[in-house]
Amino acid sequence: MYDLMSWIDAVTTRRIQHLDVTCFYNDKIPLSIYTCATLVHLRLRWAFLTNPEFVFLPCLKIMHLDNVSYPSETTLQTLISGSPVLEDLILISTTYPKGNVLQLRSHTLKRIDINEFLDVAIYAPLLQCVRAKMYSTKNFQIINSGSPAKLDIDFLSTGVRYHKKVIRDILIDISRVRDLVISSNTWKEFFLYSKSRPVRQFCYLSHLKARFYISDLEMLPTLLESCPKLESLILEMVKKQSMGRHEEKREPNVMFSTVPRCLVSSLKFVELKRSIPRYEGEMELVRYFLTNSTLLKKLRLNVHYTKKAKCAFLTELVAIPRCSSTCEVLVL
Repeated sequence: MYDLMSWIDAVTTRRIQHLDVTCFYNDKIPLSIYTCATLVHLRLRWAFLTNPEFVFLPCLKIMHLDNVSYPSETTLQTLISGSPVLEDLILISTTYPKGNVLQLRSHTLKRIDINEFLDVAIYAPLLQCVRAKMYSTKNFQIINSGSPAKLDIDFLSTGVRYHKKVIRDILIDISRVRDLVISSNTWKEFFLYSKSRPVRQFCYLSHLKARFYISDLEMLPTLLESCPKLESLILEMVKKQSMGRHEEKREPNVMFSTVPRCLVSSLKFVELKRSIPRYEGEMELVRYFLTNSTLLKKLRLNVHYTKKAKCAFLTELVAIPRCSSTCEVLVL
């Protein structure tokens, strides 16, 4: 007979360090889990957290909650506050009472991953990275003296126009970080917001990973113009899942007429990735970086070709003049 609570009770007394449990829908988690002295990594899926009177997880560093529910809004707060060395918190499809904000306080938390169903106020002075998915509103506030070094943000809805205040608040957050991961939907919202405004400068940003729709490549110089001290760029080309007939046929415009400051003064590493067939303008994009990047040390091309097409691609590639005499080109 299936008895999850007895099984968890048993393993928590055996100095277990890693516990990964996938429950049947809303299986209750026993109270013994809240005082497991040796637990380092906890992952729960489809569980129901019982309401503890006391939580003390002295070794827990990683907490991953996926589709987890709980009886009251204080349960999750108590679980987090009772983990004095917690460093990584992942909350996936974890809901919170509508209209309420999860007050997340931790003096040790370094990384947090939150989904679109949560609104979180983060009090974490050691915070290094925030990864957030959003629909129509910003779902996190960072309330501490410092700022995280890295943001990874994604707007999930492509058919919703975001309020200007939401865009403005996120742009302020981006202006404080050194490392940014951004999706094509998110960057397009920023581009539309900035059309009638001066180009915002992200002066601290040195590492950028961006996904671009092929049809939106013409916005790339605007993005780079916003990053005057950018040193590393990873650019992944993707194709829209739902694309209109006319939009699908439109070729990307990569005949850029401007050279952003970072290409001249700071950019050292570029990786171009694609998980789609070769697109029109791909070689022009490679040419743009090779002929304009003064300090470029490495250009990595993570692309796939047939044997015949790869030979033609390499022949054309080696003929492109390089602005940086020390640039190494890798074709994977």
